[in-house]
Amino acid sequence: MKKLRREPIGVTVLCWTALAVMTLVMVFPLLLVLNVSLKSSTDFLKDPSGLFAFKPFKELFANYKEAFEVLDVFGRLAYTVGITVGSALISCVVIALVAFPLARGHFKGSDKVFTFILLSTFFPGSLIANIFLVQNLGLYNSPFVLVIFWGFGGLTVYIFMAIQFVKDIPRDLDEAAFIDGCGYFRYVFGFVIPLMKPILSTVFILKLVGGWNDFLTPYIYLIEDKYMTISTGLFAFKGQFSSDWTGISAATFTVALPVICLYVFLQRYIIEGMAAGALKG
Repeated sequence: MKKLRREPIGVTVLCWTALAVMTLVMVFPLLLVLNVSLKSSTDFLKDPSGLFAFKPFKELFANYKEAFEVLDVFGRLAYTVGITVGSALISCVVIALVAFPLARGHFKGSDKVFTFILLSTFFPGSLIANIFLVQNLGLYNSPFVLVIFWGFGGLTVYIFMAIQFVKDIPRDLDEAAFIDGCGYFRYVFGFVIPLMKPILSTVFILKLVGGWNDFLTPYIYLIEDKYMTISTGLFAFKGQFSSDWTGISAATFTVALPVICLYVFLQRYIIEGMAAGALKG
């Protein structure tokens, strides 16, 4: 049995040091926001960068109580989760329906379409064109505009990964299913999509996180407060002449916490799906 070669101790120490520095760089802003959120406005103005002072529980988390009331966390949470989950599911279905025929070459010119999809990743987005299109479609100030942008936008990289994944599925399975009289869509939804579970799970999680953290799209295309997502609701803490920075920090940490927990618990599935889509084919 061949023994694994051990890396020199210097290389190991260097790798762990680099990982520790990268972790600190990523975690420090979050800790800074948490520190500010536990301060009162007076303490923040006196010493913005100083550590928070320990106080009774009610006073220490007063900013979070205010954030929950102003941000309407539970109402916006249900609204945002509904739109992000629905958009992520749409993205997964679209990716599966596009990737399968392109990977199998079911129509003439599928290779050219695949090339165009790859090239489209280099095309710059046009905000003015998008606004013009939304206005002419009558979707301005409508929650459906979020479903369109989140569900159908930014899929090129995911489609490429899904195509590479589908190419690894044996064609014999296709032929056997069609010989048994299985229809096209029945085969796609009953066999292909379950086999694409690793890559589709990754797409679902990443689209969910992307929609949750998207501030710009709801802010541009939605006007009424009832249509604003939980991330866009943070703007309620910013005034014309002054801003409640401790309240903003508490609300920001409240909004970020679900995504952080989601990524911590599901990071293994994200990495496995990314690796499967990138390496197979």
